[in-house]
Amino acid sequence: MRERMNEIGRRLAGPLVVAIVLGLIGPFGTYALLPLLPRLTYWLAVVALNWMLCDIGVRWVDGHLPDALPLRRILVPLVGAAAVSVPATGVVTLANGLSGIGWPDEILTLYSQVLLLLAAISVPVYTLADLQEAAQRQPLEAGNGSSQGLALFRARLSGPLDGELLCLEMQDHYLKVHTTAGSKMLLCRMEDAARELEGLGQRVHRSWWVAQAARQKVIRDGQKQVILLSNGLEVPVGRTFRPALRAAGWI
Repeated sequence: MRERMNEIGRRLAGPLVVAIVLGLIGPFGTYALLPLLPRLTYWLAVVALNWMLCDIGVRWVDGHLPDALPLRRILVPLVGAAAVSVPATGVVTLANGLSGIGWPDEILTLYSQVLLLLAAISVPVYTLADLQEAAQRQPLEAGNGSSQGLALFRARLSGPLDGELLCLEMQDHYLKVHTTAGSKMLLCRMEDAARELEGLGQRVHRSWWVAQAARQKVIRDGQKQVILLSNGLEVPVGRTFRPALRAAGWI
């Protein structure tokens, strides 16, 4: 619960600061059209809703683009912003009409302004988050990475990790942590968990990570491959992960 509240607090801080700044400076003509309090309310609503849309778009793109893609740190937020730019423009259109600014005459002009704003926000926010994660991983790379990484992963949980860790299953923004004692949900990105647990297992699919001690055998059915775990669970093997798993002797 503490981890989830901290995560929510971190997510709310960004849009709140951006909305206050935009409310004070009043870009796109809002300074002249709205008094201070209505202007702050307008930007709080617009930024909050579009921030959520942008977060969904960026996370979806982040989960689908390959990690080795050139300029990934720039492409993920830009593509994510573009993916939600149409509904985000609808949010601004509705906010303009309800606030008294007026319904837009030039939708394409408004769309370009929204797209620019989304890109200007998403790129630095995503880059900063990525750099922070990289900085957190540096102590793990210095030595004793497996034990320290497992400690960091355990710290994300709301309680102790019961039983032996078997695998992780991605479900939207959450991970389902499978152990020999059962399972529990965790608000965490698969990429973060896989980095922290490096050396203890392998990412075998975009949505699955498997602990090395949990795998029993590989089952092949034509082109399909699954890893049978010690608890009887069958985990699919993604095509893009097969070369690394083959080099590690897993398949």
